[in-house]
Amino acid sequence: MDHRSEQQRETVAGFWNERHQDAAGEAHDNYLSHPLIQAYISLRAFGSLVSHMDAAKHAILSHTQPGDVVLSLGCGAAIKERWLAKELPDRQFVGIDLADEIIANTREEVRRDGLPNLELRTGDFNELELAADSIRILLGLGAIHHVENLEGLWATAARALRPGGIVLAQEFVGPNRFQWTDAQIAACDEALDKLIPDEHKVHHRRVQRTPVAEMLAVDPSEAVRSAEILDTCRAAGFTIRAKPSAGGALLQPCLMYQIHTFEPQNWRHNSVLARLFEEEDRLMREGVIDDDFVMFVAARD
Repeated sequence: MDHRSEQQRETVAGFWNERHQDAAGEAHDNYLSHPLIQAYISLRAFGSLVSHMDAAKHAILSHTQPGDVVLSLGCGAAIKERWLAKELPDRQFVGIDLADEIIANTREEVRRDGLPNLELRTGDFNELELAADSIRILLGLGAIHHVENLEGLWATAARALRPGGIVLAQEFVGPNRFQWTDAQIAACDEALDKLIPDEHKVHHRRVQRTPVAEMLAVDPSEAVRSAEILDTCRAAGFTIRAKPSAGGALLQPCLMYQIHTFEPQNWRHNSVLARLFEEEDRLMREGVIDDDFVMFVAARD
């Protein structure tokens, strides 16, 4: 039995903010909600079972002192930020998002929750303005892949981070606009053919690149320059000090929109997922595919 609160379960379910959904109201990253996939990612990244939010919490603890400011991009309804503020009451959290109405409503919820260490601001992180030496951590929990002006973001971060400050991110860094690579499509189609029974292929039997026009209609910022996140960060003078692998290049295209057919308590279903984990790992070790999701820590040289 899962004894976590509903808010905790929502918080640890994946990397991306809950508000990024497709036209049908179903998140394109919904494959991350399956508990066995969460376990796979945790074991792949850390070698133990730890939630993504617990990983973020411990990273924040190890890189901050009481009173330090952590700025979180794209906070939306601030579910993750509220959890962190409760867990780390002696750290100061600032969430920023472009959605005025969501921020206004969430501010009232934060007030009712009694979280004086969480401030919510309205702002566009493509035109982010921060005071010099004002934050210890720039936090991206599934928001940086929505930033088009990556060069501007990193330049602002470089100015705003205090000495010893870091960028801490859990992000999609796969192909821009979900334009899967040829190698990725070939590997996914083979996995769909050979490893996934027909009962689970309720949405697709072949992987196709999402039409860019459709993505622009749903969310113009979705994975706008996702594949360039790490390279632009390095080009701005940051060093990637840690980059735990979270995989996803095989799993997401195969399982998006059909993960709901895999029942967590059905071990026949779980055995299919285990074979997919093994195949993704093999393809990554052989250099056929790379991480589409990573957690990374970056610091100024």
